Order: sequence, then C-alpha cells, then structure tokens
Amino acid sequence: MNLLTTGKDLRRVNELATILLKYGFGDVIRRLDLVAPLEQAGKLVRQSVSREFLTMPPGARMRRALEEMGPTFVKLGQILATRVDLFPPDWVNEFEQLQDNAQEIPFAHLEPLIVASLGKPINQVFASVDPVPIGVASIGQVHRAVTRKGEQVVLKIQKPDIQAKIEADLRLLDMLAKLAADNSIELRRYRPVDLVREFERSLMRELDFTIEARSSDRIRKNMRSIPWLTIPKVYWEVTSARLSVQQFIDGIPARQLERIEDAGLDRKLLARRGALVAWKMTLEDGFFHADPHPGNFLILPNNNIAMLDFGMVGKLSSARQEQMVQIMKSVVMQEPTTCAAVLASWSDGQPVKMDQLTTDIEDVISAYYGVPLADLDITALLSDITALLRNFDLILPSDIALMLKAIITLEGFGRMMNPQFDLMSEAEPLLKRMMRKRYSPTRLAKSISLRALDAVDRLYAPPPPSGAAPQDAQPGLDPRHLERMVARLERSQFRLVQTLLTISGVLTGAIMMAGRVAPTLWDISVFGLLFLLGSGVWSVWLMLVARRHLREWE
Repeated sequence: MNLLTTGKDLRRVNELATILLKYGFGDVIRRLDLVAPLEQAGKLVRQSVSREFLTMPPGARMRRALEEMGPTFVKLGQILATRVDLFPPDWVNEFEQLQDNAQEIPFAHLEPLIVASLGKPINQVFASVDPVPIGVASIGQVHRAVTRKGEQVVLKIQKPDIQAKIEADLRLLDMLAKLAADNSIELRRYRPVDLVREFERSLMRELDFTIEARSSDRIRKNMRSIPWLTIPKVYWEVTSARLSVQQFIDGIPARQLERIEDAGLDRKLLARRGALVAWKMTLEDGFFHADPHPGNFLILPNNNIAMLDFGMVGKLSSARQEQMVQIMKSVVMQEPTTCAAVLASWSDGQPVKMDQLTTDIEDVISAYYGVPLADLDITALLSDITALLRNFDLILPSDIALMLKAIITLEGFGRMMNPQFDLMSEAEPLLKRMMRKRYSPTRLAKSISLRALDAVDRLYAPPPPSGAAPQDAQPGLDPRHLERMVARLERSQFRLVQTLLTISGVLTGAIMMAGRVAPTLWDISVFGLLFLLGSGVWSVWLMLVARRHLREWE
C-alpha cells in the first residue's frame, strides 16, 4: 500500500513533516520527495522557523524534533546515539540527551492488563500495589508492590495500545527510509533502510518483556563470581511479554553524588568496580549491558553496585572479540596493516582504498607510539577510528557500534564518580589475559588441528559431478596422490601432539627442579631431572624424524 493513500498514514506523515518544518528541516522533506504529494493532498502546512530554533545547533534541533514526534522516534534517536560511525560527536551527544516525555497513565487503566497477564485477580498474587508509579517511560510504567509472601518487587507494565502505535510508526519509518535511499544520495550514505531494520528489531524485542528478563538472568549467571554486584531477580511465575516482575532493590541512584559522599562510600572504588563489570561483560562474556549510564546503576552499602534495566543489550561473537583484540594490539604494536584489514572487513562488500586507509590509520596510531596499554586513551582512539570510518564510508557492524557506545557511556559514568578515572587501566589485566589466551600453545594446537581436519575433509569430499563446467572444477589435486597427502597430514598432526607433549615435559621438569620437588638427590629433584632428560631425548628423536621426512619430500 502506498504511503500516501491511507488517511491515517497521510495525517501522521503530515504531522511529522510539520514538526520537521518547525525545527528547520524542510530540506529533509524535499530530499524525500514528499513536498508535491503532501501539497496535492492539501496537507503540508508551511510555516517559518522561529528565531529561537535558528540559533540552535542542528543536532539540538533534531533532538527537539524527535522528542516532539513521540516515543517511537525518541527510541530511534537513542539507537542513533550508538552510531558513532555515522554521526559527528555533537549529534551523538544530543541523541544521548533524548528524554521520554511520557505521560503517566492512571493505575486503573493498567489493572485490566495486569489481570490478563496474571490470569487471576491481582490480590491473589500481590498483597499490595502502589498506584503511584516510581517510573514512567514511553513503553512501560513501573510500580512498587509486595507479594503475598511479603517480598518487595517492582511491576513493569506495558502501556495499553502502545504496540499498535509503535508498529504503525515503524511501518511509516520503513517507507520513509526507502524514499530516502531512492531520492537522496546524501541521505543514502546513512544506510537508512538498514538503520530502520536494526531499529525495528531492537524495538520489537523491547516490547517483549520476557526478552529483557532473560537478558537479566543471563548476565546475572555470567557475573555470579562477583560478590559485590547485584542484579534484580526475575519472578518468572508472574512475568510475561507485557508484565515484568522483578526484585525491588533499595539503593542510592548513581547520579546523587552528595548522598554517596554522605553515606561514606568510596567513589574511586565504585568507578573501578563499574568498569570491571562492563569490561568483563564486553570482552570476556561477549554479552553486555549496552546502556551503562548512571541512571542504570544503584549504589548499595559496602561499595556494592546494583545494575538495572537490560532492555538494550549487545552480543559479541568470538570473531568480533578477536577483531577488537587485534585492533588494540595493532595500536600498541604499531601495526597499521592489521588494523586496516579489520576495518576493511566491515566494508559490507564495498570497494576500499586499502593503501590510503592503511596510510591514514598509520597517522592515527602513530600518535599512540610508545604508550603503554594502561595509559591508552580509549575514548580518543575510538573517536579517531570512527572518524576514519566516516571518511571512507565504512559502516560499523551494529554489535561493534553498541560496544563502542557502551564503552564511551561507561567512561562518562567513571569520570562522574572519579574525575581522574582511567577506563583503559581497568581493562589492562583482562586484555593481557585475553592476549595470553590468544597465543597459548593449547589454542595454537587446536587451531592447527582444526585446519588439518578441515583439509582432510576437503580431500575426502566427493568429486564434482561429471557434467560440471571446467571452470567449476577444483584444480591442483591429483587423485593418485590423495592417500599420500592424507597420510602426511595425519603424521604432521601426530608430530604436533608429540611436540606439545615434549614442551610440557621440559616445563614440568624445569618447575620441579626449581622447586626441588622430592625425592631429591644432591639437592636435585629426581623426577624433574627425569622429565628433562626424557624430554630432551624425545626432542632429538623428533628432529631426526622431521629431517628424514624433509629429505623424502625434496
């Protein structure tokens, strides 16, 4: 159905166009090619831009416009705040300040929804529910309650009809994104269709409260080894897609610094702990809170921390985590080619001028020459890299964009708690551990084994059909030598295992001798000496075998 053929959609588009005109974005309407259709329908209202708005920066005007457009567009702006690769810092800062101007809904209007979600009267589950909300957002409203067992909980209740309203706005956004991609080369650079689809996935997940609850449970499980971190318990027996019931936690909001000081809490320690939690989630677990701003932290006695609101989370695959480690390593080790290769892999198939990209990256990372990992200014580095991405029209993968946004937001939280806070120094031990794991003999052996098995599988794969075109055939394999190649691969894998065992024997013997492990002879560990001698003989034998095989293959 065409965007402008239904009365309801036409009225909504005219409403959005009027707001854009009000804040001085008439050029956006022209680029979307909406002026003529709206004027023909007699819907476009022409008005001059007030002097107040003309003196405001464009990013601030766009923030005000999105707030006036309603909850769907406020959420869109919050997603755009994660796209540091697409928008300059001043626009991102404005998007971060977007506020839900949500109106409180009388509790009587929410009661039928609670009863429908519970499947029974409210008083059979809760001893009391406070009709005055403690939080009002665009999608849900939060009330305190007490269960029949006397447990303090909070109810997050989805607002009536909000899903239908959001779905209607998403439909319009999808159509407008396609118009932007078709009619404006400048707007096409922002990948509007991809952005709207990413936003739609995020918002539809946010409408299902069980997804947020599962994210909370998953992060609580990942963080169970940290005793000073609290994540609210989910009451699954009464939680559903439109009603979330979680443990109530009484703490000091992180923004209330005076109360934290009056309570005698250590703000420097709190900043460090917040950073440790976020780095562990991001780099080690690969599943993280994507919006760690101060409003999502509560400060508890004994410098403990509670983390709230898991509506926006991010995931990093092991491949993505590897890429982030490679970027950090390339900066510290001054390897622009490695960094360029990672960034070019995010080109989504678009051609990249690798020589120019490598040169520009070399200019960026040279500014960090000789800087220890702990002293690396991660925010400045990320800003420099995202500026490069914009210059080369490269787009950050959405998961990386969320991670970078989370890191930048986290640094703001840390500096609020402690102006001398250094985010990277808190990540140094974890990054070093990841680097040791990356280059460990165990991982190397596993990688070589997997590659060898993959090569064997390819060799054993059935040949292509006899009717296949010659260009489709795989050249370079002589069936007469197949068995010989497989045997060589298997022998190589066996020798690799033997080599690793030999190295282990040398290390074990050295450690036992250094520790003088009993029994000893002339103050020398007998078993340590045996391990060293045996490993030495074995290594000599392996070298002789390898030399013989090399002669056979010459």
